[in-house]
Amino acid sequence: MQNRLLKTLSGNPVDRPALWMMRQAGRYLPEYLMVRQKAGSFWNLCFTPDLATEVTLQPIRRFDYDAAIIFSDILVIPQALGQKVEFQTNHGPILDPLMWDSICQFQDWHHFDQGLAPVYQALRQTRHHLDSGKDLLGFAGTPWTIATYMLDQGKGHDHSKSRLALQNPSDLKPLINILTTAIARHLINQIKAGADAVQLFDSWASIVPESHRDSVLFDPLAKIVNQINTEIGRPVPIIYFGRGISDSYEAFCQRQLPIALGIDQDANLSKLHKDLPKHVVFQGNLSPQTLIKGGIALDQEISGILEICRDRPMIFNLGHGILPQTPIAHVERVCELVRAA
Repeated sequence: MQNRLLKTLSGNPVDRPALWMMRQAGRYLPEYLMVRQKAGSFWNLCFTPDLATEVTLQPIRRFDYDAAIIFSDILVIPQALGQKVEFQTNHGPILDPLMWDSICQFQDWHHFDQGLAPVYQALRQTRHHLDSGKDLLGFAGTPWTIATYMLDQGKGHDHSKSRLALQNPSDLKPLINILTTAIARHLINQIKAGADAVQLFDSWASIVPESHRDSVLFDPLAKIVNQINTEIGRPVPIIYFGRGISDSYEAFCQRQLPIALGIDQDANLSKLHKDLPKHVVFQGNLSPQTLIKGGIALDQEISGILEICRDRPMIFNLGHGILPQTPIAHVERVCELVRAA
């Protein structure tokens, strides 16, 4: 028997929209901050299965979401490929310089799997403790978004090296290819460890000009989907969150890939609903800033999203991750209104 999230992703009718939130485990929760302090570092939190399991389950206990998403980070991929990643307080991730040849010719997949084994153990433990009525999500970044961190070493948001690389996308191909292989492998391993569905985060998709989106974004995505479904032997529910590129979703849908579309808060949800096939599952797209604001603005935005998507399969979520200063009472209000829909 499928649960609410999987039913939605499979196109089956549900009693109400499925609900979870990006970054639902995080710094807005006091219980998370306690575990984070105990871990000592962000990487220790990600790579200690007991701690990662605990913070994954915390928002389920508090808000009774329809799905848990494993606590990890998209930058486990470059770390496992040999590019060291450090998380510095108030500065975010800092990556060592990219050793192009060693990364692009990477072949030690046993070492890769071993490096990420704690993530898979956390998934197994979470699946064991998670109520059978809840779904479990795995995730990864897309080849392009991970490449931006690897090229720019995580420094700032100007993405100068990534933008320079886009001037000759064919030069990017070796890096995109190895990342495509690595990401597919990581997602397959997560599914085998207990993930019911997976999400691909393309947080920096909007940097890519429309003329290059097929080759840089969508071709690698299609390869990942095909590799997953071939290896697992069945269609696996997959969500793609392409931040800032909803204007390309109509063209993307012509590929007819079995993928749900994550929609950011700046997208025109009404236009997307009108333009895209009605069987395509939407996920989104409440503004994290509205969630902080609360009150009438929050109620109205929630109602508007639900009204637009009333005759479409949809997963209620944010248009980006929950921000640390978000009041817990406002998250509870979202849960109340979505469950009453």
